[in-house]
Amino acid sequence: MGMATISDAALLLAAQLRALDDSQLLQLLRSRVVRSNSVSDFFDLADALQQTTSLERVLRTLDRPTLATMAVVADTTSLTADDVAAALGRFGRDPVAVQSRLDRLVEHALLIFRGGRYSAPDGVTDHLAGWPFDDLPSTGELLDTAPPSTLTSVEPSERASLDRIAAENAFATTNEVTELLNQLRTSPVRDLARGGVSLPDSKRLAVSMSVPLDKVAGLVDIAERAGLVATTNAQWMPTADATEWMSRSADERWLHLAEAWHQGVPAEIRTILADRTHSFWGDGVEAYVRWLFPAGVDWMLEKVRRYSRDAQLLGVTAERLPSTAGVALLTRTPAEAAAAMAALFPKEVHHVYVQPDLTVISPGPLAPQLDARLRTIADVETRALASTYRISPSSLHHAMTLGETLEGMREFLAEISLTGVPQPVQYLLAEAASRHGLVRVGLHGSVGSYVMSPDSLLLQSIAVDPNFAPFGLRHETDRLVSRFGVEQLFWALSDARYPVAAEDRVGNILSLRRDQVSDENPSEPQDAQPEQLLTKLRSGQGGATGDEDQAWLSRQIEVAIRNKLLLKVTVKMPDGREMLYTLEPSTVAAGRMRGLDRGADIERTLPLSSIIGVEATTER
Repeated sequence: MGMATISDAALLLAAQLRALDDSQLLQLLRSRVVRSNSVSDFFDLADALQQTTSLERVLRTLDRPTLATMAVVADTTSLTADDVAAALGRFGRDPVAVQSRLDRLVEHALLIFRGGRYSAPDGVTDHLAGWPFDDLPSTGELLDTAPPSTLTSVEPSERASLDRIAAENAFATTNEVTELLNQLRTSPVRDLARGGVSLPDSKRLAVSMSVPLDKVAGLVDIAERAGLVATTNAQWMPTADATEWMSRSADERWLHLAEAWHQGVPAEIRTILADRTHSFWGDGVEAYVRWLFPAGVDWMLEKVRRYSRDAQLLGVTAERLPSTAGVALLTRTPAEAAAAMAALFPKEVHHVYVQPDLTVISPGPLAPQLDARLRTIADVETRALASTYRISPSSLHHAMTLGETLEGMREFLAEISLTGVPQPVQYLLAEAASRHGLVRVGLHGSVGSYVMSPDSLLLQSIAVDPNFAPFGLRHETDRLVSRFGVEQLFWALSDARYPVAAEDRVGNILSLRRDQVSDENPSEPQDAQPEQLLTKLRSGQGGATGDEDQAWLSRQIEVAIRNKLLLKVTVKMPDGREMLYTLEPSTVAAGRMRGLDRGADIERTLPLSSIIGVEATTER
């Protein structure tokens, strides 16, 4: 039996695709650009995978040794794994690595594996042949161009200074991500169609978080990668995991962010960075990336720059050099990285100074649980190693809305204060408690709401307040009523700093929260198209069982007829014997195949039900 030619690659590739299990096929469909409306069977899929757009999408992700492996095979009819290794020169010295690259190329449908030999589909061969005309490397250039030598060493004396800078950046970023989550809990921001946060929302976040505008995108990236924020209904919100993360110590929060960064770095880039733990990142890394990913330079450089930016924010690097914690993260264990960073983080404090001017000063980073509760009672004014909070009537009303009581707030402040609770703060607490609930909101009818207050002047001021014009408030006996729901009206009054409380039908005060949490699981793929295409492939021609096997056989014969291929056809005779014919097929219809038997010089008609195998051949 002769070796199959390049012209019968469609048969071989379609058969290889059909033999994949569902998980393998889904993985392939997700990694390639395939227009499902143009694919009805595995031959269509084989053709779609050879289109330029689909090939460019996957080739940009492949490193130079893998591209060279593919090119070496594409330059010949077929090769064994040993042949490939021999042709690869320095890229072929490790047989295990060569085999791994061959397996990856087969998984991506970039190579065909049959009978212990590898060949390339026509589309791959043609695409690579055009590379030199597009300023991309030829096979010889892939093999022979040496990598740039851009390694520079770091003096040990520089490491302590770098580590201090890295720790400052890491601590600041950890706190800023925490602040980002606090902001998003009450005020989600819009998600852009291409990802990221809209410019107006970015500006608002930058002001409320006291960070530079150009830092917001990196913080959102870091939080999303760590599974702490996600989009729901085109809005960025914290995930369900964010609350638990915020309760951890600073070094534990940092480690979660840093591990997510490390796991998010593509394996090829991770290897580059791990090899450069004592060298500058930046131009040297970028030069190496250009060499390593010749088919995806722009795409991969954008990724590298993004991950390098986040590495700087997280203290994995400082001044473009890996920190001690960064080296541990890249080359050893997360636990060692956490220990290295924790040693440089400022120690958490558990007490504050409550001042007569109603400010609360934390002399260091406040323990997360204390910070979370203090934030319900006081507004954050400045965020730094020594943060400042301010107690105000509105902050206390907000706290009581969330369920805090006068005694509870008093006890909490007395417990954490190094200066006791000054008299002005005591007065403010008592006054806020006496006024809280002076304005009440409740359910009116089945869906509407009412506002009432024993203070008629206060109720009248709400009635004429332009902030509430959209609610269409109207007088009804001793109250104002609206067609809008209780929570909408309640939060509008709360945001306008009225001493409002929600009540049930019998007058009991309700505790309302408006923390918003994303219901999306960031790890779940949202695109259902690959699953739909898989179902289509399995249920249509080329399916796996029953009559679908005959449909698959018919399609193979049709392709052979269209490409004028000879077929070796194995037929099972009624007595159990197997006969092998070399035929030039002419038609396939009504469950039968007709073809010219060149050897016997006769035309044969064979029932498809008796055919147990077909294979393209060059024999005549």
